[in-house]
Amino acid sequence: MVTLKEDTRKSIAELTLMDDIFMNKVFDNDIGRTALLLRIILKNDKIKVIKATTQQKLKNLLGHDLQLDILAQNENGTLFNVEIQNQSSGAAARRARYHLSLLDSLSLPKGKTYKQLPDNYVVFITQNDVLKGGLPLYHINRKIEENDKAFADGSHIIYVNNKIKDETP
Repeated sequence: MVTLKEDTRKSIAELTLMDDIFMNKVFDNDIGRTALLLRIILKNDKIKVIKATTQQKLKNLLGHDLQLDILAQNENGTLFNVEIQNQSSGAAARRARYHLSLLDSLSLPKGKTYKQLPDNYVVFITQNDVLKGGLPLYHINRKIEENDKAFADGSHIIYVNNKIKDETP
């Protein structure tokens, strides 16, 4: 039987999903929990996750590699990268763009057409309100400036503000 010191027990009791070590344990290879998280954030009960891993490394032969907190895939090939960020600097807009670009590069095998590139999502769950708008969720999608219409290229960046404590899921 394993016995834990009191300070170790206290440290474990204080862990939240914003703690990397706990988040990894909760979501690694757990399709159900990962699907629940994505369904809540995207407000879509139909999301069916078929694969979920934590700390997935994405190699880039020509540039910076990435270590993803959570990488999930649904039945349509859509990739979801969820990043837990306790420091605002870790959730920079250009970092989200870079994550999305590497997801896209993985999503279109050689010989496939651009029409076959699935929608991909990068979700930053942040400890603080990084975008400073006082909102619980921020959906960032591209648009055509001249007519304010959506540029439906399938790229999605979402920021979840963990500072908001209300009745929303």
